[in-house]
Amino acid sequence: MIGRWWGFLVLGSMAAAFGLAASATAQTKKLGIFGGWEISMVYDKGKFVRCVADTKGPDNEGLRMSFGDDGRRQFILPGPGTASAKDEAVIVFRPSGKRFTFPMAQRSPDRLWSPALENSFTDVFFESKRMEVQLPARNVTRSFDLGDPDAMSARIDGCMTSQQ
Repeated sequence: MIGRWWGFLVLGSMAAAFGLAASATAQTKKLGIFGGWEISMVYDKGKFVRCVADTKGPDNEGLRMSFGDDGRRQFILPGPGTASAKDEAVIVFRPSGKRFTFPMAQRSPDRLWSPALENSFTDVFFESKRMEVQLPARNVTRSFDLGDPDAMSARIDGCMTSQQ
């Protein structure tokens, strides 16, 4: 009898600990693929925090755009695998040839994060078909197919307005 009670207590404690751990992590709800981008909603502790759009690429080489509930927009690039580095990224859009330069922060070994994006960047982004990223300090250049940014933009707008 004592063995059963001890078992219930241990299982109950494990379940409670697991429940707390699970609620402390972000949850992602995938909405589908639109214009070549996988659109998802991200929640933290049950509260909506952002919509994200991901391109597909081999070995985590895809591009991510994040649209936060605070109005901040960022892009996240696959990084070169070194920690605590800062880079400057030169972004060139095709076919227009328009260029932007951003300081990029490395928040994890495999991802580089842009600062909050201005409207001038996103306006050109949504009109472009390809984006080339140059990281001159690391002698790295990557190209990203942007698919149909209009379809992605429309779905991101729907994602954001559904949370207001």
